[in-house]
Amino acid sequence: MELQSKSSIRRFVLEQRENMEMDTRKAFDESIFNLLINSEFYKAATVIFVFVSFGSEVNTHSIIEHALKNHRTVYVPKVVSAEKGMEAFRINSLEELKVGYFNILEPQESCPPGDISSIDLILMPGVAFDNKGGRLGYGKGFYDVFLKKINKKVKKIALAYDFQVIDSVPMEEYDVFIDEIVTNEGRLIWK
Repeated sequence: MELQSKSSIRRFVLEQRENMEMDTRKAFDESIFNLLINSEFYKAATVIFVFVSFGSEVNTHSIIEHALKNHRTVYVPKVVSAEKGMEAFRINSLEELKVGYFNILEPQESCPPGDISSIDLILMPGVAFDNKGGRLGYGKGFYDVFLKKINKKVKKIALAYDFQVIDSVPMEEYDVFIDEIVTNEGRLIWK
């Protein structure tokens, strides 16, 4: 697929994601869940920063529940403001989430801020990816800014459907590369 601009890639991939059949989505989500929880990097992680899935994204609710049930510390993102960006907050259950920025579930005010220096695994969303670690997000730059605060050794794993991996994602100098993608077809590793 030869799409030039970030906006045309976003439109193309998001349209595919939105048009998935529910049965297909559930099967793909289950495959991603199983690949992830059986991976060595997940098994070794004790503090996980994970996005709370929204809309047509890969479902992370079962991943969050699995991590909590298996005694991991779970941090989720909260957009503090457009200027301050995104921060990590600890949750102990999905019930501690409420609708926030862009109607995405975020931690309630009572949730404590996370110690980002303790994070040892990041599970992140995106619109499109390539096999060189390129990631195209939603265009607000929240993850790029947040990831610059995190130790570079922390594994950054994207969760995506296989069709979200394209030939090439346009990257800017401020964009942060990811280490691996887990899709319904398997794992793509290049670092």
